[in-house]
Amino acid sequence: MKRKMTTIVLLIAAAVLIAVVVFHERQQVGNEPGMLAEDFTLPMHERDEGSLSDYFGDVIVLNIWASWCKPCQKEMPELMKLQEDYGDEGLKVLTVNAHFTERTVEDAPKFIEEMGITLPVFFDEDGVVWDRYQLSGLPTTYIIDRKGRIKHKIRGEVNYEGLKPLVEPLL
Repeated sequence: MKRKMTTIVLLIAAAVLIAVVVFHERQQVGNEPGMLAEDFTLPMHERDEGSLSDYFGDVIVLNIWASWCKPCQKEMPELMKLQEDYGDEGLKVLTVNAHFTERTVEDAPKFIEEMGITLPVFFDEDGVVWDRYQLSGLPTTYIIDRKGRIKHKIRGEVNYEGLKPLVEPLL
């Protein structure tokens, strides 16, 4: 009887241990720090389409913007400088234009050309990223580690000096 009870207890303990390991490894996908960044596939400025997951393995700064947004205009050169300085260390600055908020379909491409944007630009034509990331304003920036986990979410304008200490430890 004792042997049966011991076996049952050991089986239950093993099952609990396996469940803990399996569920601990599984991370929630979402839009908040600590979660795996929700993947998306969208049309891009320089190619037909791309996915966020194409860039997993690099540290990602994901910036969502619109051409009419003054803080977005101001931060774009800062983001390009960050990419220039840290790109060789495994940083990828990606941008998502909230295209569905633009006044005309030409506004974003015109802005990209005028600003000389050298960063990859996704076009959120139907508000897919806006909805999945539950955005409430522009600009919004996410810092994502090499494993695809969101480390930081920043609402509002960012700059080089503010991003640098958030990005460097992840490189």
